[in-house]
Amino acid sequence: MKRYQAYKDSGVSWIGEIPVDWSIKKLKYYTTTNDEVLTENTAPNYEFRYVDIGSVTLQNGIEHYQGFSFEDAPSRARRIVRTGDVIVSTVRTYLKAVASIQDDKDVIASTGFAVIRPKEVDSRFLAYSLANHYFVETVSSRSVGVSYPAINASEMVDIKNVLPPNDVQKCIADYLDRKTAAVDTAISDKEKLIQLLEEQRTSIICSAVTKGIDATAKMKDSGVEWLGEIPAHWQVVPAKALFSQSKETRQDDDIQLTASQKYGIISQEDYMALQSTKIVLADKGLDDWKHVEPNDFIISLRSFQGGLEISYVPGCITWHYIVLKPKDGVESEYFKWLFKSPRYIQALQRTANFIRDGQDLRFSNFVQVPLPLIPKDEQKKIAEYLNRKTARIDSIISDVTEQIEKLKEYRQSVISEVVTGKVAVE
Repeated sequence: MKRYQAYKDSGVSWIGEIPVDWSIKKLKYYTTTNDEVLTENTAPNYEFRYVDIGSVTLQNGIEHYQGFSFEDAPSRARRIVRTGDVIVSTVRTYLKAVASIQDDKDVIASTGFAVIRPKEVDSRFLAYSLANHYFVETVSSRSVGVSYPAINASEMVDIKNVLPPNDVQKCIADYLDRKTAAVDTAISDKEKLIQLLEEQRTSIICSAVTKGIDATAKMKDSGVEWLGEIPAHWQVVPAKALFSQSKETRQDDDIQLTASQKYGIISQEDYMALQSTKIVLADKGLDDWKHVEPNDFIISLRSFQGGLEISYVPGCITWHYIVLKPKDGVESEYFKWLFKSPRYIQALQRTANFIRDGQDLRFSNFVQVPLPLIPKDEQKKIAEYLNRKTARIDSIISDVTEQIEKLKEYRQSVISEVVTGKVAVE
């Protein structure tokens, strides 16, 4: 690691030593803040691209815009930005929403951002300087509030930061442009690989649950659009021939369960631990909650988006949900895969109009989608096959995801080390 020739104490704990010819200045002394805003006199039909905090990440900057006319826009859509500005979130600062403005044509940012405009600093260096790990963490640590931490823009620009000589700023910006571009390319390549693996995973599942795993099997038309051709020895039956709606209510020793697309059916205690959040357990109306046994399926409020969930644990779930009880001849592990396959989910979606907010998926929707009737031993073989195949793919995806996270950490580390002078550039 190449270093500069001589260093001095910066006087700022999070910065440490800096090269002797560098300086430490409060942000407000070499930038301006929130210079321009849309006034109430703005033409109602003025159209712009709006940037809110949820559309910005530290890694990618502005990821998407929302189109609005002034009269229809949120009241917080007020900050005018210019090319070279840097927007830094002043609310929910834990999200680390920082972005350099590269395109300012009709772009308006939320008042939840501080718009930092370069005055006596290279704009590209400023962008890297404000995106460095140490500055972002300092902003977060000075924020006030637990659930909605925030910092005043005036306090943010009072933070001391590193300011190299102008020629060094340009060299640093050039170096980081090259370095981060190379890292971003590597990340993009790995993200594309994950996408291909996920597509392969979906294809394997869809093929196995609708066509089986015997490539020599004779096929026939199922007569059902979502199933297409199926092995000749399979049958198609109404869903109620394989599953019934359970009416069994909560038992005294039942634990409270949560239905989640992310985790499946798990206890609320486990859900809180995984999400690092707190849920107030229900203590009223529990008599109406529904008892759940292992291998039951749950139709949740969002099943039309991600399919039905299998339960591996006993317990009880809120009365809003539907509990499906498998009948004889059903291998639940096979239907676990079928009910999460995109083709089945699309068939389920076609049973109702989910545009209206709050509409639930009911048993009456479930029974409208015919299901394949397959010998139980074959169901088991298909399930075991999919467990093996998806486990291999999931393992690769996990490894590649870990590599991406390490690349992101490396990217942040390079930026932080270079803009604070720990590593010299030429």
